[in-house]
Amino acid sequence: MERKYVKLNDNYSHLSLGNVISVIKDESKNKNSAIQSEVFCALFNIDYMNESTVNNYCIGSRSIGNDYKQIYINLKKQYEKDNNIFIDIICNILSIINGSIYDLKKISSINEQSSLKNICNKLYNISKNDFYVPKDTISKFRKLLKSENYYNLFVELITYAILEKKQPLYEDERTKNVVETLLQNTDISVTDLQNFLILELNEGINFSHSLKRLANDGNPYANYHLAVMEYRGEFSGYPRYDKAYEYFLNAANNNHPSACWMIGNMIIKGKIGSNSEKDHKEAIKYFEKAKSLGNIAAINSLGLCYQEGIGVKKDVEKSLKLFKEAANKNYVYALNNLGIYYENHNNQEEAYKYFLKSANLNESFACNKIGEYKRKVGNKKEAFEYYQKALESSINETSLWAYYNIAKYYYLEGDLETNTSKDINKAIDYFEKSNSLIESLEELLSIYYEKYIITNNSDYLNKLNYYKNLIELHPNYNDDVKYLIEEKLKNIKIKNKINIEF
Repeated sequence: MERKYVKLNDNYSHLSLGNVISVIKDESKNKNSAIQSEVFCALFNIDYMNESTVNNYCIGSRSIGNDYKQIYINLKKQYEKDNNIFIDIICNILSIINGSIYDLKKISSINEQSSLKNICNKLYNISKNDFYVPKDTISKFRKLLKSENYYNLFVELITYAILEKKQPLYEDERTKNVVETLLQNTDISVTDLQNFLILELNEGINFSHSLKRLANDGNPYANYHLAVMEYRGEFSGYPRYDKAYEYFLNAANNNHPSACWMIGNMIIKGKIGSNSEKDHKEAIKYFEKAKSLGNIAAINSLGLCYQEGIGVKKDVEKSLKLFKEAANKNYVYALNNLGIYYENHNNQEEAYKYFLKSANLNESFACNKIGEYKRKVGNKKEAFEYYQKALESSINETSLWAYYNIAKYYYLEGDLETNTSKDINKAIDYFEKSNSLIESLEELLSIYYEKYIITNNSDYLNKLNYYKNLIELHPNYNDDVKYLIEEKLKNIKIKNKINIEF
C-alpha cells in the first residue's frame, strides 16, 4: 500500500521550509512578485531553482536535497564564528517583501525592520504548534523574541526548518512518533498502551475482570483506570480511596503522569494520609514528578500550593508564574485562577481577559463569570448566552451560579431584552438545582412566602419552614443573612400571621 505523506505546508502546524516561504509570501507587499522559487533562491543565496522542485520541497513530499542542506551546514559553521554571515540573505528576503533594494550592513539595523519582526512572530507561533520542535529549542526561540533579536531568531528558525525538520513525514510515522514522544519520560511501553487499548475497544461485559487481570500483570494504564473507578466509587457504590491509592501508586511507579498528579491531589484533599506537613511535602514531590512528565494539571496544582503555602513556602509570584505556564497550555482552571487573582486585586480588565479565554474553552465557572461581567454593564442578552453556555458542562462541572443567575434575572420576572417570559416554575427548578447556595434558598423562601400570602395554602407554609431550616443549617448562615431575610420578608405584603421566625 502506498504510504501517505503529511503536507507540511497545509496548515501552520509544522516549522517547515514550506511554511517559512508561505509566511514570507504573506508578509510581502506584492504577492505576485514573491513567488516560491524567488524566495527559495533568496534563502539559499542561489540564482535559479526549478519551480516544480521548490514546490515539492515546500509541500514536504520530498526531502530537501543534500546540496541545499550543505549550504546551510556551511552557513551554520560560519555563523558560529561570524554572526554577520546571514546579513545578505536576510536583506534579500527584505527586498522581496518590501519591493525595494535593502543593503543594510548592521544586525541592529535589521532588527529594526517591522516586516522581519512580523515574520519572526509568526514563525515562532508555528514552532509552538509543531509537536516535533523540542521544548528547549522553543525556549531558545522565545528568549531571542523577547530580547527583540529578530536577526538571530530568523537564522535559528530557518536553520531548524532546513536542517532539522524531518521531511517527508508520513502519517504512520507521525502516529508512532507522537506516541513514543509522549512515553519517552515514562517507564511505560508502547506495548502497554496497545494492550490496554485492545482491551478497552474489544471487551464487553467482562471488562472490569479483564482490566484487573491486566493491572495485576503490571499494566500502568489498567492500574490507572481501576484507580479512577475506585476513586469514583464505581465498584462498591462509594469511593474507596485506599484501593484507588494502591492502583494509582502502581501506575505512578511506571511514571504515569496523571497517576502522579492524582496521588498528590488525594494527599492535598485529605483523601489519604493525615493532612500533615510531611504529607503535604510528599504531595509536592508527586506534583513535581507529574509536571516533569508533562502533566499540565500538576503545574496548576503547584501554583495553588505556592499561593496558599501548602507543603512549600508561600510565594505568590511563583504561583502566578505556574498559573501562567499552565494557562499558556490552555488549562482552563489555571486561567480561572489567574482571573480570580486579578479580580481579588481589583484588576478587572486583566481578570476579564483570563475568564474570557477560559469561557471560550467552554469552562462553566468562567462562562458564568463572563455572564456576570456582561450583565453588570447592562448587556443582558450576551450575559444570558454565557449563562446558558455555562449549563452545557457535565453535572459535576456546571457552575451552580449560572442556574441562580438565570433564575433570578430572567425567569423570576421575565426579561424583554432576551424575550424571556416570566416562568416561576422554571425559576423554582433552577433555584432547586443550585440549592447548595444560600442565595438560592433565600429566593425559594421568598417565592413560597408570596405563594402562601396569595393562596393561604398550608403546603406552601410547609415549604417555608423547610427552607427556613435549610437556611439556618447552611454553613454561610449568620446574623447578616438573618437580617437580610427579615428585611426581604417585610417588603412582602402580609395578609396572614405566619409561623416562621428567624
